[in-house]
Amino acid sequence: MKPMTSKERIDAVLAHQPVDRTPFCLVDGGAWIAKTENLSYRQLYSLPDGGASKIVKWTNEIETDIVSAVSGVFTACLNAFGCPIHIDEPGRPTDTGAVLKDPEEEIPQLDKSTIRETLLANEFVQGMIRQCKNVKALVGDQKYLLGDIAGPFTMAAVMVGTQDFIMLMLDEPELVETLLDFTTCVSAEMFRLLHENGCDIAMPAEPVASGSLISQKMFDEWVVPALKNLKAMLPEYKYFFTHVCGASSPRVKSLKEMGVAAFSCDYLVKLGQALTDAEGEMVIMGNINPAGALLTGTAEEVYAETCGRIKLAAGRGQIIAPGCDMGAATPLENVKMLLKACKDVEIK
Repeated sequence: MKPMTSKERIDAVLAHQPVDRTPFCLVDGGAWIAKTENLSYRQLYSLPDGGASKIVKWTNEIETDIVSAVSGVFTACLNAFGCPIHIDEPGRPTDTGAVLKDPEEEIPQLDKSTIRETLLANEFVQGMIRQCKNVKALVGDQKYLLGDIAGPFTMAAVMVGTQDFIMLMLDEPELVETLLDFTTCVSAEMFRLLHENGCDIAMPAEPVASGSLISQKMFDEWVVPALKNLKAMLPEYKYFFTHVCGASSPRVKSLKEMGVAAFSCDYLVKLGQALTDAEGEMVIMGNINPAGALLTGTAEEVYAETCGRIKLAAGRGQIIAPGCDMGAATPLENVKMLLKACKDVEIK
């Protein structure tokens, strides 16, 4: 088959058409890029281009087929609504704290009408927009830009605190509905701002919706409707992906039915079953263990693991990627094995 460009490869796999090789990307890569450059996220986003040149430098080095439009800060936009964030240590993930101390009193007072102006008034959101705009300027039309922002369910959990949020779901479902309505609008507005500055793929990340945290019944009752609403609010996006952490194999059918183009899944998802459940309608993205051989093993071990994933897929819709954000200390030679396996293993 004639060699494809990165965009042609992504278009083909998402259309469930033949590709010249298995596509490869990172879920995010921000922690790894920041650590490699010995920069904190605050320093990265404070650069004149928002850190865009660093992102493009390293994604070019490892030849990803998709580039992150905003790296490493998927919950940081909640700082605009009062959530404290810790972004000052190189290689440390963004730590976003709760803001709603009295949910019964504060949730009904949340104002959807000022979301856009509140976001735009935040210094860190401005940095995210600047980074996205400059990544687009550097990448041009060569590759798609992916926006990795927290989805409505995870945003709601962060604002309340995860444990308190889950209890609120059980005790005060009406409050949860109100909060999810607000966070869906926040997530949508942040995605719109990114799209206006060059982002092509929306990927709401829902780590709190993990099969390791909530049941499938809760996922279908709370997470799916919020994601459906978010997707409906973003018609300008060409593609809508979703990331869910943990043991989330049962999520595949629900996400496929709501029209998700690609499910970015953790290594705990049973890949063979996921590919079967999704076949012909949704691509499976992942699910290399980011804390396993990729972080602590040898390049040969990473290569073998990745080859095994590609062979298991046997030509079904797949994008090779770490199962979640890559560890900050992941060796470069290990990362390069992901692409090497994609190039070496013939798709049958």
